[in-house]
Amino acid sequence: MNDSPPAPSSAAGSSVLPPVTAIMVARNDRETIEAALQSIAAQSYPLGLDIIVAVGPNTDGTTQFVEYAATLNPRLTVLTTRSASPVIPLNEAIAAARSSLIVRVDPRSELPVDYTRHAVEAMVRTDAAALVGRTVPIGVNAVERAVAKVFGHRLGLAADPLKRASAAGPTNIAEDHVLRRRMFIEAGLFDEEIRHGQAWEMNQKLREAGHSVVFVPELSVTFRPPSRVVVLTRSLFAEGLWRGEFARAFPESTDLRFPLPPAVVVATILGFILGAGGLFGLVAGALGAATVVSFILFALLLVPIAYVVGVLVLGVIEATRSGARTGAWFALVLPLAHFSWGFGYLAGFFNLEGAADTVIVNLD
Repeated sequence: MNDSPPAPSSAAGSSVLPPVTAIMVARNDRETIEAALQSIAAQSYPLGLDIIVAVGPNTDGTTQFVEYAATLNPRLTVLTTRSASPVIPLNEAIAAARSSLIVRVDPRSELPVDYTRHAVEAMVRTDAAALVGRTVPIGVNAVERAVAKVFGHRLGLAADPLKRASAAGPTNIAEDHVLRRRMFIEAGLFDEEIRHGQAWEMNQKLREAGHSVVFVPELSVTFRPPSRVVVLTRSLFAEGLWRGEFARAFPESTDLRFPLPPAVVVATILGFILGAGGLFGLVAGALGAATVVSFILFALLLVPIAYVVGVLVLGVIEATRSGARTGAWFALVLPLAHFSWGFGYLAGFFNLEGAADTVIVNLD
């Protein structure tokens, strides 16, 4: 069976177009899911889209809203799950779909109206198992704008090798925005023992099976980054955690490594501890060679000081571009991103007791 979509036709009839299903996994996403669903319903695709929303445990009324939305849209199916893992409901949504092509939609994102049309055209053109597009973070308040700036800044998270791509073609980006249902099912769907990083693992399986994962620049969606510090911290820690775990388990995959955040963590903490030790030695009246050593150690305090000064300078620069509130939040979010991601990576890479179990079970 070949589930490649028929070539799109310029004719007015839609019979040559394949049906497409949009799937979404939601938990506490009441604030943004309405806009996400509206962007799916507004697609300029002649056949329209079926929608499957797998709703996990939540406390903000997401389930009630999605069930209400389903009463207004007969093409919207709601799946409820008790699992807090994002992978199990994702697999359930893929299995429940009845179309050969699936568009995966984040409940915090919005699709442009021509997204599905571009996706079908790209699937025909590339014959890929999965397509990856651009995710553009856009905030609606100062905090979200600052987070978006950090995500897109070269000294923030933009230099991550698994997040950046410029030219269309095969990619290692660890996301799947559009996928062929049959190929994912044949690959065994996403590994349910992996709480995060499942897209990277799936893409590896697809490549090993002889399929391709292709970056398509015109597939671009906007995304509202989290504005709550706790949510942002947990998200970035989890991202760093699975990357560290996978980097340890697959040392040959250099694209898993993103040295900036863990380097910031190690350099600033060691600089502070050793510098404080040197200061103590000088205050205590170290003599002879101990004085030289104390001075050298004391000089290491320049590392965390330089980091703080650098962050403040970047915050001021951002304030001149985006306003004082956004700049101030940028100066707070940037180190938060570095340390959350960096601590997560180190915990995963060194397999610290209990930390990796929140992401991966029995990977080794």
